[in-house]
Amino acid sequence: MTQLEVSMKKRITTLEEENLRLKEQVAYLRKHAFGRKTEKTVVICEDQLSLFDEAEQETKKDAPEPEIQIVKEHKRKKYSGQKKELLENLPHEKKVITLPEDKRICNRCQSKLVSMGEEFIRSELEYIPAKVKVIDIYRETFECRTCRKNEHFSIEKPQIPACVIPHSIATPSAIAHTMLQKYGYAVPLYRQEKQWQQLGIKLNRATLANWIVLAAQEWLLPIINKMHEYLLQEKVIHADETPVQVMGEKDRKNTAKSYMWLYSSGKYDPVHNIRIFEYQPGRKGDYAQNFLKGYSGYLHTDAYVGYEKVENIKHCLCWAHARRYFVEAIPSDTNDLFGTIAQGSIKQINKLFAIEKILIEESIQNRQKERLQQE
Repeated sequence: MTQLEVSMKKRITTLEEENLRLKEQVAYLRKHAFGRKTEKTVVICEDQLSLFDEAEQETKKDAPEPEIQIVKEHKRKKYSGQKKELLENLPHEKKVITLPEDKRICNRCQSKLVSMGEEFIRSELEYIPAKVKVIDIYRETFECRTCRKNEHFSIEKPQIPACVIPHSIATPSAIAHTMLQKYGYAVPLYRQEKQWQQLGIKLNRATLANWIVLAAQEWLLPIINKMHEYLLQEKVIHADETPVQVMGEKDRKNTAKSYMWLYSSGKYDPVHNIRIFEYQPGRKGDYAQNFLKGYSGYLHTDAYVGYEKVENIKHCLCWAHARRYFVEAIPSDTNDLFGTIAQGSIKQINKLFAIEKILIEESIQNRQKERLQQE
């Protein structure tokens, strides 16, 4: 074989390998673009695993057409006492429907009618619209009249409660409502501005924004700092980060990607149940390193490389994220899932999930004991 033939054969082998690699990339991208986004699997029996629920994966060319049965439409029947259970924890107001005085005359003998009792008819849910009021605060001053007669002055004034925000009309209830609407119910400030106007007061969105920022800095930040201190004392911390888009951020484009970092205490036997969200403009590991500075417990993450910057901790990784790679390794156009390394790995991980689901309410000691027995 000539040198040219050897070179051409080597070139052909390289191109074939590159072609195969590109096909795998295309299949991977097509699966992410058009395939199922869920990673849920349904275990049919001990030795069988079904990864895809699409008709294309389950169809058989020689399978007979099933008979179509028309199921009559029906409504779910309400169980007895459902309405009572729904309303029992709400305040109740009694409303009695009675006869007016001029109607309390017997039609037969014209005698006066006397009440013989009441009967319950129904319960109704009444909505009371929100309303605002102005509290005008005055301070009462006291003096000693005896001292005054002796030309001495003894005056006492009560201490004035501090304002939530100095020189502001905001009260704790008004600020709490604004924060809840924005962060609890995702109502933007321009809509809240209109809601306040409907209640009779013109508060612009800049004022509402100042309420949120100033109250958070003055009253919430010390609480968050204390929560941060307690969190670093936990045995286990879960961490994750998710992209967010911030509009109008100084010196950044609206299309720039920012991140919300979440740090949480462990699910089992935490000293304190704590969740802290920290906004950062990026995804660098330095952010996690700074937040977790001084921590030496277990850090449970999704294996993102940025967390490797955190020092003096014990890294714990996530089986659900590890399982995802095996799911992605299965070609979307394959008909034979069994016997593959990916399928076998998914099956083993599913067994772990099944065991953990059974042990979810057990104590730490019982879970550890059962895990050792299941090994």
